[in-house]
This record gives sequence, structure tokens and C-alpha cells, in this order.
Amino acid sequence: MNFKSRLSSIRLARSWNSGTGRPNRKWAAPARWTLWSLGYFVVFSTSLSAADEKTDFFETRIRPLIVEHCLECHGDEGPEANLRLTSREHLLAPAESGQSALNLDQPAASQLLSALRYDGELQMPPAGKLSDEEIAAFEKWVLDGAPWPATAAPVRASGLVISAADRAHWSFRPVESPAVPTVAEADWVRTPIDAFVLAKLEQAGLQPSPAADRRTLLRRLTYDLTGLPPTNEELAAFLADESPHAYEQAVERLLASPRYGERWGRHWLDIARYADTKDGVLMFGADRMRPFAYTYRDYVIRALNEDIPYDQFIREQLAADLIQPSVEPWRLGALGFLTLGRMFDNNVHDIIDDQIDTTTRGFLGLTISCARCHDHKFDPVPITDYYSLHGVFANCEVPMELPLIEDPNATEAGRKFEEEIRAKREELRNFVDQQHALQTEDARQRVGAYLAHALSTPPDPMETAVFFRSLTPDDFRPQITVRWRKLLAARLRLDDPVFGPAADFLQQSAAATSDANGAPGGGPNHKAVGELAEGELWPQILESWASRPAGTAAGEVNPLLLEQLRSSQVSTPAELGQAYGAAILAVYRQTLPSEPAAAAATTEPGAATEPAVASSAAADSPEFKQLLELLVGPANPTWFPKSQTHRYTSRGETDAYHGKVVELDRLAAQNPAAPARAMVVRDSEQPYTPRVFLRGNPTNFGAEVPRQFVSILAPERSPFGAGSGRLDLAASIASPGNPLTARVIVNRIWMGHFVEPLVSTPSDFGLRSERPLHAELLDYLAAELPRHGWSLKWLHRELVLSNTYRQASQVEPSTAERASAIDPENRLFWRMNRRRLEVEALRDTLLSVSGKLNLQMYGRPEAGAAAPDSTRRTVYGLVDRQGLPVLFRNFDFASPDQSIERRPQTVVPQQALFALNSPFMIARSSDLATQVLAQTGTATERITWLYQRVLQRPPTEDEQAACAEFLADVAPEAEPSRWSQLAQVLLASNELLYVD
Repeated sequence: MNFKSRLSSIRLARSWNSGTGRPNRKWAAPARWTLWSLGYFVVFSTSLSAADEKTDFFETRIRPLIVEHCLECHGDEGPEANLRLTSREHLLAPAESGQSALNLDQPAASQLLSALRYDGELQMPPAGKLSDEEIAAFEKWVLDGAPWPATAAPVRASGLVISAADRAHWSFRPVESPAVPTVAEADWVRTPIDAFVLAKLEQAGLQPSPAADRRTLLRRLTYDLTGLPPTNEELAAFLADESPHAYEQAVERLLASPRYGERWGRHWLDIARYADTKDGVLMFGADRMRPFAYTYRDYVIRALNEDIPYDQFIREQLAADLIQPSVEPWRLGALGFLTLGRMFDNNVHDIIDDQIDTTTRGFLGLTISCARCHDHKFDPVPITDYYSLHGVFANCEVPMELPLIEDPNATEAGRKFEEEIRAKREELRNFVDQQHALQTEDARQRVGAYLAHALSTPPDPMETAVFFRSLTPDDFRPQITVRWRKLLAARLRLDDPVFGPAADFLQQSAAATSDANGAPGGGPNHKAVGELAEGELWPQILESWASRPAGTAAGEVNPLLLEQLRSSQVSTPAELGQAYGAAILAVYRQTLPSEPAAAAATTEPGAATEPAVASSAAADSPEFKQLLELLVGPANPTWFPKSQTHRYTSRGETDAYHGKVVELDRLAAQNPAAPARAMVVRDSEQPYTPRVFLRGNPTNFGAEVPRQFVSILAPERSPFGAGSGRLDLAASIASPGNPLTARVIVNRIWMGHFVEPLVSTPSDFGLRSERPLHAELLDYLAAELPRHGWSLKWLHRELVLSNTYRQASQVEPSTAERASAIDPENRLFWRMNRRRLEVEALRDTLLSVSGKLNLQMYGRPEAGAAAPDSTRRTVYGLVDRQGLPVLFRNFDFASPDQSIERRPQTVVPQQALFALNSPFMIARSSDLATQVLAQTGTATERITWLYQRVLQRPPTEDEQAACAEFLADVAPEAEPSRWSQLAQVLLASNELLYVD
């Protein structure tokens, strides 16, 4: 397409209806042709292949069902009927009956399906038929040929043994610095990087490409390090500097620029899934804002500009509040790494999963979150490793009041805001204090009801459901019920001095039920036993225990408890719970002031009359304290930290609490003078001992696991120390002995400069990752990074100073044809890769060349990135998790919902429409036209000025002639519009959009 046609395209596009986005009818057809002419209208999409879809279906739908329902009887060890369901080969092999479970010739007639459908005598699983949906999943899988991924390990019921082969995987081996290779063309080697690259090229019979010209090189370097084009002054100075160190000086200047942190900070924000908003379902406007999210973004930019060592960067993002000596206040903003993810409708386990996923993908390049429900399908990561990390983040919480990292008295407006909001913060604190005292006391006073409920009813899944909210104050608090069940499970033993009589009663009453029914009893936790004849069992049990020696040692009974129980009438587990509750409550009430104690006194079913107040000597006795500790102290089931009060209140109070919190956020979001606060976490008051959730179900507990590091990375590990373990986790990740951390960050930064990474999966270095072609180069840089103080600026410098980086991207056709035949994907880096500007660099460039870029750093986000009057750098634009700006979506901005290893790169019509119709683009074109018209000189000189300003080069003779023809014979009043159209052509050109 010739230049005149491109100019006409802009004129046609401006005739479109900018209000509706629709073209006027008479221009509809030409406008569609225009999109093609600009080269934007290339649409492609990616989708899973059929094989990938079947693999995904097997892993997500079939494998979990086999593990849950089949392997107990049909695993590898002693399979019933000689049928093993641990691999496809075993399913095709004849079983004891002589038939195979699968019939690939007639899949619908497979014995596996008939057994699952309960069609005949063989009915599997015997414990109960699967749901229709689960059977349908098996039918689909079998009818598809029962695909079993070739890369998948055999199905295992549980337990993953890390093998020597696992540890021998390239990414899990210790990082060792290889020797720099010797090459034939030693003169080309400027840094060790070049030696590694050239060695591979020589092995393949290739040569590196010539160096890029100086203009191209400075443009590439400036974009890579700052995300902006060089100014004409910078380019002119560089081209005029004939000293041998001109390039090195340019590198140092750009690394020292504050623009460096803004550029590379945005790269890290992709990994950290940064957003300025929450994802609440019914949150709108200011209510959806996280008013201080920007402090994390500002921390990242400042940390990179100050070249904080990468190992320290890791520690601060995971545990800045725990580092000693204490860090500077602004560094507390680093903890936004843990707090700025999605809210998942307050599903705490999903929030923790997101923290685990972001941490392990981001720093380690491991998909640990895939082990949430079972051992990792591909990598040597057992489910116990996942819950070890789960315990770290479960022992953290967001404080009710975030710490200030900015002096509120620094400005009068800030001081005034803090004064105005202080009353509302105090109101929230008082509300929490009141509800904490109320809910705690209610749980103590209702101890009998809780015990009766726990002893007479089976566990309810809703007791551990994260969405549960009590509707009325009379509802049992599910968390307290669970803790009573756990306490009873641990202490209902005959040798327990408090619950021994209860265990005795339950065992004997269960035996009596068994005798009466001629079958074993169902157990007291599954159904209540019937009333025994004349209620004689309970008095006999108490008399038997009373005859034992006094004292509180194991096997003896607490005499104070025994005295309280004597007047109770018990014939069912529920009455047993009420009797115990009354006895425990009687002791507790004696510790209260007389007036509240009298007011709180109640008579519970099965309880004795109001007990006498104990003497001070009795209150100090071991027996008294032994009963009191069941209701007082952090180890008792009724205790919960004040910070978690909102999880224990009824729906009305919970909504009131969240309303007060949202109001504080709203006020801070609406007032730009609100002093900055860090989005931190802190260690919980109550330590949490992690346990495996069987099949990821939080209602189904497995074994306890210590909080410790990932086993494949720490063969000789030990449990983390006191507190949450975040600081220990950060130290383990940042350790020079960790084989992944340095490799992962080196790979990410290499990708930022060379477009393609050394390891093709930047966030997955597990067993499915291919050993990189340049594995030795990766290890060399990974080994050198800690030796240079984990300085990321050192790493950038090392990369961009290399001759590998300085190669041209465009080479002679004959050379390119030969090299492409040998290495079509340029994995050997025989030339530089061309790159398209990301949305941030594109938008910032439009602002920069039009003279409107606002370089103000830090602070609150700016909404409306595509608005004509929005002029700050794009990194400071508002990232709305539920409503990304259209400009961001059209140009492949990273999704803030999860950690992103690399952005997609699409070419879609909306990008062309932005170039043609966007008010932002038209405004920038008009800005340029105004500046052009302010230049003195001829039209030719103005055209040259415009080209130099936008493309950092003069126009060619053909371009000069075409522009002059376009501008000829224009009326004075139409001249600004014509210059604006010409400017828009340059701003929409591929030459601006791509970096060679």
C-alpha cells in the first residue's frame, strides 16, 4: 500500500462516528478495507488441541475419581479380582474373570461402565453408586478411547517418593558455574555470554549477525531499560560520541534513570498479579478500591531503582514485618505481594492457595498449587509440601488497621484526614471489642449445648465451610463446634481425669445398644443410644470412678468434676454433654464478679442446681484449674483471636463489620490526602498446626505436617521456627543453595531483553520443562548473580553489553534463509528478535513524542488510561481487576487475576480501531500538529522535524515528497487538521510500534 493511501485511511477513519464506534454508512466498506491496509487486521487465536483437551479431562475429571473411589481395592498392591486401575495398560489386561475392564472395540459395553452403572451383579464402587455426572464423565472418557497421557505417572492412592531421577532433573541440580567455552571467533566475544552463544552457533555451523546500527541500538536499549524512546537530543549526542565507551556510558545513564524502575517494575507486577481493586461481587465505585494498593507498586519501582539485592527483595515481599533490624517504613509496602490478590468471596483457603501459587510460580518456577488435592501429577511435589506452605500463610492475617508509612502531619490535609477518620476507626475497634467479648462469653455460657451437640450429632460439612454465616445468635459457631469435636476426639479416653467417666459411659452404652440390637452399635458420634433401663448406668459409672484414689493424675478422676456430676441425670450422649457443660460452667462462673455471675446463671438440662461459690483455696487447686482451662485461655475451644471476630458473628453483625471496613476504605480512596499505609500481613495470635486436607476438602483432615520448605529443594530440611514461618520460607527461597531462585529470575530478565526466554516456561521449571538449549549459559548467569550481590542491575548490564544483544534483527536475505533453515525459531540467537511494544511502552511513547508525558512518580493510580487528558506513565494507571480498561485488554495487558509468566501477543481489529478512532490517539496527533505549526521554517523542514520527533530519523525522499503532496493546496483553516492527520499516520506506523 502506498503512502497516499495510508494518509487517506486516517481521513476516512476520522469520519467514523466516535460516539458509537460505528462508521457512517457511505464509508463502511472503505473503512473495512482501511483496516486491512494498515496491516492490523490479522486475527489468530490459540486453543487446546484435541489431545490436550483429553489430557486435561483425564487429569481433572477421571484421575481424582479413580483415586477417591477405586484404589483402595484396585491399587498396585493385592488388587481385588486381579484388576488394577493404576494405568491404561492394566485396564486393558484381562482380570480374574478373563475379561478386560475396557473394551475398545465396543467401548459402551466395557465392563468398567456396566459396573459403574450398577447394570448387573457387579456394582462398583460397593460403598455407593457414583453420581450421574461422575458416571457420565467415565462414559465420555471411555468412548473417547480411554486416553491416558503418556507423560502421566501411574495413579497412586497417596504418598509420593522423590526418586534419584527426580533430583537429577536439570532444574533441581545445584547451580554450578560452568567453564566459559573456547570459540574460534574469539574476537567477537565481548562478555562471557557471547562465548556461550557463539559456541552453540559454531556447533550448528552458523555465525552471529552483524551489529545493529547505532540509531537502532540506542532505540532498542532505551526501550528495554526505560520503556520509552530516546529523545532526539539523546540520540544526537550518542551518534556524535565517537569514544569507545559511548555505548557503556549510555547503559549506565539508563540504568541510573528513575524510568528504569518504572519499566521493570511493571514486569514484576505481572508476576505479582497486581491490581488496585478488590473483586467483591457487589462492590462498585470507591467501595471496590483498595485505597493503598499503590504502595506495593511504588515499593517495587523504588526497590528496583535502588537496586535492592534480589534476595532481600524476596525477603521483604514475604516477611518485611519480621526482618530485624526493622526495615524502613516504605519497605513494608512490599507485603502487598501477599495481600493484593483476589478475595474469592472471602474463601480463606482459595486466598491461601493464591498466595502459595504466586509465591512458588513467581520465585521458584514451580506449580506447587497443583498439589492442593493430591500429589502433583507431574512434579515431585507431594500434597504434604503444599500443606506445609499452607500452614505458613494460614498463620498470617491482615490487621484491622494498616501501618502508616507516611507522616500524616507532613501536610495539613493529611493531618485533617486522620483526625476526621479517627472516630470511625475507634468505632470499628469498639465494635470488634464488644463483639469479641459477647461471642466469647456466649460460647462459654453455652458450653453444655456445644458438648451435647458434639456428642450427639455427626460432623456437618458446614462446620468447616468457608462461606458459612450464622443467621441468628442462637446458631452454633461452626469453628467452635469443630474445636470441641477435636478436643473430645483427643480426650475421650478412660485414662483422662476429666473425660474418663464420659468415655466409660459412651463405651458401655454402645455395648448395651449392640447387645439389645444383636449387632454392633453405631457409636455415640453417629447416633444417640436409647435410654437405658431405669437410668442405672450413669450412677454406677460415677460410683465406680469415685472409688478410685483422689487426684488428677492419669487414670484418676477430677474430684471437683465428680462432685458436680453426682446430681445430674444422664441416659443419652446429649444429656452427657449437658451435664459436663453444667459442671464446667459452674467452675467458670465462680471466677466472675458476683453480680454478672448471678445474671448469667442458667439451669441447663441434666445440670445440678446452682453450685456454691468456691473458696479462694478451692479456686487455686489443681482440680479447679483443670476444669477452668476448658473455658479460659488460648488453648480452649471457645477462644479465638480478636482479629477474627467477624468470622464468629451472626450475619447482621458480620455485615455491619464489613460495612465499617468498606467505609474506611471508601473514605481513604475518595480523599487524595489520606496518608499512605502499607498493605501488610502479620502473624496470627493463635498458632495453626497445618494438616493435609484429603482431596483438598477442608472438612476431611489428614495427618499433621510441619511448616517447612519444599522437599525436592531441601533434602535435609527442618521445620520452620516460631511464628508463621514466613521469614524462614523467604530465607529458604533466597538461599544461594536453592537451585531454582537464581535460574528463574535470570530467565525472566533474559526474556525481557531478548523476547524469548532461555527456558520456554518461565513459571514452570518442573519435570515437564525442557532442558534449555543454553543450559550452561543459564547456570553461568545464575551462579554469577549471587556473587555480584544479587544485583539485578548487574545482570541487566551483563546482558545488554554483550555482542549477542547488539546484533541486528534484520539481516541479508541469503543469510537469513540459511540460518532459518537450521534454526527457524532463533533458539541459538543468531540474530536479535524483533519486538512489538507492550501497551505501556506504546501509550507512553505516544505521550512522549507528543510532548505530553507527565513524569511524576509514585502515588495514587490515575483512572482512564485511554482518556485524552490522561498523561501519566501507564504504570501509574488504575488496574481494575473487574473492569480492565479497553485499551489494556486490546493490547494484551496481563490479567491481574493470577501470576502471569509472559503476556500473549495478539493482532486483533480493536488495535487498528484504536489507531484510527481513539480520542487518545487523535489528541496526541493534535498535540504534535500544534508543535509542528509552532516550528519556524518551510514545510519541508517541518516534515523533517515531525519525522525526527516521532521516529528519530529524517524522512526518505519518497516520504518527503508524499507528505509535501498531502499538505499542498490546503486552506489555512484546514492546515492544523491536515498536519494532525499526517502525525497520526506516523503514530500508527509499524516503525513506531516495533523495536528492531
